[in-house]
Amino acid sequence: MQVTALPFSRLLGRPVQDASGFVLGRLADLAVEVHPTRPRVVGVLLDVDRPRVALIPWGAVRQLEPVVVLSTNRAALAPRPLQPDEVLLREALLDKQVVDTQGVRLVKVNDLLLSPANGDLVLSGVDVGAAGLLRRLGAESAVRWLLARFGRPLREHALPWTIVAALGGPVTPLKLRLSRDRLKTIHPADLAELLEEMDRDERVEVMHALSEEDAAEVLEAAETEVQTHILRSLPAERASDILEEMEADEAADVLGELPEETASDLIARMEPEAKAEVSRLLKYPPDSAAGRMNPDCIAIPATFTAEQTIARLRELAPDAETIYYLYAVDGHGRLVGVLSLRRLLIADPKTPVTELTGPEVITVRADESDEAAAALLMKYDLLALPVVDAEDRLLGIIGVDDVMDVLAERLGERVPRRLERIRRVPRG
Repeated sequence: MQVTALPFSRLLGRPVQDASGFVLGRLADLAVEVHPTRPRVVGVLLDVDRPRVALIPWGAVRQLEPVVVLSTNRAALAPRPLQPDEVLLREALLDKQVVDTQGVRLVKVNDLLLSPANGDLVLSGVDVGAAGLLRRLGAESAVRWLLARFGRPLREHALPWTIVAALGGPVTPLKLRLSRDRLKTIHPADLAELLEEMDRDERVEVMHALSEEDAAEVLEAAETEVQTHILRSLPAERASDILEEMEADEAADVLGELPEETASDLIARMEPEAKAEVSRLLKYPPDSAAGRMNPDCIAIPATFTAEQTIARLRELAPDAETIYYLYAVDGHGRLVGVLSLRRLLIADPKTPVTELTGPEVITVRADESDEAAAALLMKYDLLALPVVDAEDRLLGIIGVDDVMDVLAERLGERVPRRLERIRRVPRG
């Protein structure tokens, strides 16, 4: 977007005079009506009006260049107060942060861009580049001249208002409504990083704009400090709904970081099935294999054939987070074999599952350390490791992403809490 519109900073401080030439004061701000895509200028605020906000209606403005001239004399003016559906541009936007949804980052508003549209003056964009800042400092022309001497232009960086998501503080009423479709185009890991730079109101705004499922993905990818801050800032019902959409192990991890009273309240609000899974995980020490495991794995009766297993897989796969391996269990839930997807897909449909499982099952006990689980995964080059109890009953799995979490915590490295799931067929 080229900066062809009128920069707001050039209007600030400009003399305002009535039709007779009497100088009433200087332009301190412009008021716009709240509108997500087309904020229209509705009034002029003079510096003499502060702290009492009284606006000169925009309809009384005859010209803007080189000074602001009104169409009536001062005696005929009828200043009015700022309305609930109006905000002041300088106060609401200038020097505030907005989300550049194209660059997926927070940027500061250095200037605002105004454009004529059907007889109105509307907010058309924000300048987040050096040009806007230099303009406000009165150094834009000098820097442009100097750069031109070296054959280099002053780069512009302006965002159309229609793609800006303005968040937080007094800007909230004027913000572009954050559509779920737009936020879904931002990778959860990128959005999680943006949350780190936002304040409380901004984080809450984003989490409310997302669907519960999308909010859960973003929260899973966020740092622990951000997770707990968000859950304590959101209404309890909203927070519990998001926790229900998270993987049980991820939800248990963050609940374990919250104050006991807060965690108990959120768990109590969760649906029975999700509540039961999370509560079971919270009984284990966080640095144990069971404390790290994901209970979401696919267990197949050992009596099944390959054909029956594929049919069961079709039923269960949509709800499974990852499918590295299938686990054959007996009638008591004891793990008796592990089956890879590759071996299953190439097998004769009538082949019993027990003939397709490997000769040895590598497991880790629930009470063993997460470091022991990580060592086994790396030693045997596995994508997932089954976690069993003392009677060899299958409880869940520890995946490669959990191992990365363990290593990162032990080494003190800052990496995303949840790596993108590796969806590939494991070795046979």
